[in-house]
Amino acid sequence: MKIIESSNYKKDLKKKIINKHMHAEETRIRSIKELILDSENLKLLMLNPLRNIYGISHKKENLKEIYTARVNSKIRLYMKPIGEYPYNEIEITSIEFLKIDDTHYGEG
Repeated sequence: MKIIESSNYKKDLKKKIINKHMHAEETRIRSIKELILDSENLKLLMLNPLRNIYGISHKKENLKEIYTARVNSKIRLYMKPIGEYPYNEIEITSIEFLKIDDTHYGEG
């Protein structure tokens, strides 16, 4: 698969991870990227047992187009498949990193 990084994601990565010297979180994001790049499509990514280790899940209800990955207990990486909803997971071959969210998960 291919990864597209949004400008919000790049800004959040620099502000929330790199500038705060969160090396473990930076390594985990790199590992999530490698897992996505190694998958041929979204279906294979969601079938991969490593997705449980990185907490990659599909959101429900009003965020049903969004997938998240757990960076740590407080920080989540928001991702969106490139394509039209409803998705055919076999045809999705690229994913966009939207943002890094640390506002709704407490103090860690």
